[in-house]
Amino acid sequence: MTEPSSVRSIRDFSRRNFVKLAGLAALGMTFPRLAYGAESDDLDAKAKALEGNLADQQAQYDELSAKLDVLKQQVNDALVAYDKAAAAHEAAVQAVEDAQVRVDNAEAALADIQTQLSDRVTNIYRQGEPGIFDVLFDSSSFEEFVTSWDAMSRISAQDADLVQQSKDAKAEAEAAHKEYTEQEAKAAEELQKATKAKDDLEAAQETLQKQVDKMDQDIIDLQQEIEATRMDADAAREKEEAAAKAAAEALAKQKSTARSSASYSSASRSTSPSISVDGWVNPAPGKHVTSPFGWRASTGTFHQGVDLSCSYEPCYAIGDGTVSFTGWLASTSGLSVAINHGGGTVSWYLHGSEALVSSGSSVSAGQQVMITGNTGHSTGPHLHFQINVNSPDGIYGTAVDPQQYFSW
Repeated sequence: MTEPSSVRSIRDFSRRNFVKLAGLAALGMTFPRLAYGAESDDLDAKAKALEGNLADQQAQYDELSAKLDVLKQQVNDALVAYDKAAAAHEAAVQAVEDAQVRVDNAEAALADIQTQLSDRVTNIYRQGEPGIFDVLFDSSSFEEFVTSWDAMSRISAQDADLVQQSKDAKAEAEAAHKEYTEQEAKAAEELQKATKAKDDLEAAQETLQKQVDKMDQDIIDLQQEIEATRMDADAAREKEEAAAKAAAEALAKQKSTARSSASYSSASRSTSPSISVDGWVNPAPGKHVTSPFGWRASTGTFHQGVDLSCSYEPCYAIGDGTVSFTGWLASTSGLSVAINHGGGTVSWYLHGSEALVSSGSSVSAGQQVMITGNTGHSTGPHLHFQINVNSPDGIYGTAVDPQQYFSW
């Protein structure tokens, strides 16, 4: 068999090609996903997503901080209003107390005057009040009579005025006391409102401050997680590069071993497997490709292998290895066989009608492993053949074009 011009060593697959193929495979498939993205790419994607979360949290933090600043100003204004209301209430209370003192003094003065008048009336009653004739006969002249009688009249009028003044002072004090009491009640109500407003705003400030503090800590934790994820991605990248190098070396060695051990006659090539120049045994010699590796324009999906024109006939192991899977991997793949050839290389055979090997068994290059068929998501009998490299578990890996190694 002539080596195709497109044959390339696995060593030629750079990390950029690996990421590109893994990304294409994730966009859409008509059969089970057999290729996983690199761990470093997953970690890079995680770090990028975390950075997006960090930006969102930072925006929320800035918004809450702005609200907190406004709330702090409102609390300061409420404190000023509270102090003002408290001072007004204190002044009102003092005014009420002062008015009460005035009322008490007026009542005491009035009581004293009333006592004096009562005593005077009692004395007059006991001794008898001098009448006009008594004053007249006791006076040496008419002028003395007029003076004495006028003095007695003035004393009675002064007593009456003094009593009225005391009553007026008491009434004025009581009116002031009533007015100041009403003012004190209003001041107490305003103080209560100011106190509640201050307390509510201080409670809201405390709640918001806790949210801001928590978000601040969340941002710090997220930054640390991003840094740790970036470090893990770098470590995984170094590990993947080393694994890719080892896989390429193992594949080259396996090709050399298969090439040196293969011997097939040209007469039997129509029904027996043939060996490529790279040392791999053709899984379906003499067939042609009905659907190549890559994008399918008709469906917009990425085909991770090649479809070969096989109809209920044997297909062959491309090299020595261990059967890592036999059965229905998914409804789309139908009956499938996977062979782990070591070094991270796995070959897959899909849509079979009968498996000729079992999981865990060892196979040799060129051994019949499956009868092709039309199971799973299939439009007709054929063989879907696929090669995965960089496999971490002998099943999954990164799909590469089989026509790098075989020509049909």
